[in-house]
Amino acid sequence: MPSTAHEELARGDTRVPGLGTLLTPDALSDLLDSLLPADAERPLGVEVTHRRYRPGTGLATGFTARYPDGTRHAFARALAADAAPGGLAEEVRYARRWVPEPAGRAVDISDVEEPRLRGPLHDPGLCLVVGPPVDDLALTAVRHFASAPDRFGAPDGGSARTLAYRPGRRWVGRIDDADGRPVTVVRARSGKVNASAYLASAAAGIPVPDLVRISRYGLVATRWVPGEPLDLLPARGSAAGDATLAEAGRLLARLHSVPPPRELLPADLGAEATAAASEVGGLVPGLAGRAEAVALRCADALADPSGPRVLAHGGFRAARVLVGERGPALADLDRARVAHPAADLADFAAAEYAAGRSGDGPAAVLGPLLDGYLDEAPAAYAAGVLGALDAFTSAALLCRAAAPFRHGAPDWDTRAAALVALAEDTGGRAPGR
Repeated sequence: MPSTAHEELARGDTRVPGLGTLLTPDALSDLLDSLLPADAERPLGVEVTHRRYRPGTGLATGFTARYPDGTRHAFARALAADAAPGGLAEEVRYARRWVPEPAGRAVDISDVEEPRLRGPLHDPGLCLVVGPPVDDLALTAVRHFASAPDRFGAPDGGSARTLAYRPGRRWVGRIDDADGRPVTVVRARSGKVNASAYLASAAAGIPVPDLVRISRYGLVATRWVPGEPLDLLPARGSAAGDATLAEAGRLLARLHSVPPPRELLPADLGAEATAAASEVGGLVPGLAGRAEAVALRCADALADPSGPRVLAHGGFRAARVLVGERGPALADLDRARVAHPAADLADFAAAEYAAGRSGDGPAAVLGPLLDGYLDEAPAAYAAGVLGALDAFTSAALLCRAAAPFRHGAPDWDTRAAALVALAEDTGGRAPGR
């Protein structure tokens, strides 16, 4: 059964008739069964992996469908009944325009064009469409990749495997060779991509993945980097774990010392916090005022023109630091931007808080990573980083408050409230406390 929060969300947005159907896995599974042809193979189960909701406009849901031969990624998109001209019809037309190559193609891309989920599958009454990533109209970069995977490092006999998929926004895939060895990582985005951060970092000796190809259609392919994500390595508190965290902090400081490329635009973190507050309020109206207050309280620190501006990672957290035989390397730089250096540290701290790590303030949560960062960072702005860390972490926590809903947590409203409360507490601390 859907949670009370799910029910309230669906009741409050009658413009999107398929909203309630996509807010619970049971209803999604039943919908899929009703849309598939009678002779089509049914998945053994479905699991929601990601949601993106815009009140009055629609809900995009990413899910996995489990079959005997493996798991496939797909999307379901519920549109407003009065959507802009084209709406559902344009979604269906886009799906029909894709003609898969016959069996025996040089590169196996069945993971993004799963034929068992094509039709196109749609329900006009619910204003809803379902399909594999290659049919995602809001993320056309996937289709550009699927039409010529060899251009992005896929060898003959190789295959593409989905690592992450956020409908309408982002797809990340790993390309393996015929023996199953990783070759490249391809990232497809709904907007433009900028490779300048990769190029500038590599030129400065920062260990980052080698660029294989960049496409104006929103695609970046990089060489596979062997190693384990930082979050899967020995836990903090062990000598090895603390040493690795400190090394990652020093690596971040080295990135921040690279002159920002002219092609990168400055981040508007205040606007991001305001948008996050609006999203939280749309999901849980009772949190709207508190979320807006957090964004307002952080606004001055986020916009302070006197603070340093550096080449920032733009999504720095443990999963995006790969540790191999030669030490840590930075992955996923396609969201790099120009920002205050505290922004990356705040992103890492917020991710640790969200994962359940406790501590008396962001500095304590960062621990050895912050120590390593300050050892390497220029003394000229180290004090400013510490002074801004609480406000930036408060904003980063606010930006994560909708994540439990997006990731399909059954108690997403409770978790969202906990993150807003943590943002309030962090932002209300005395600087450096």
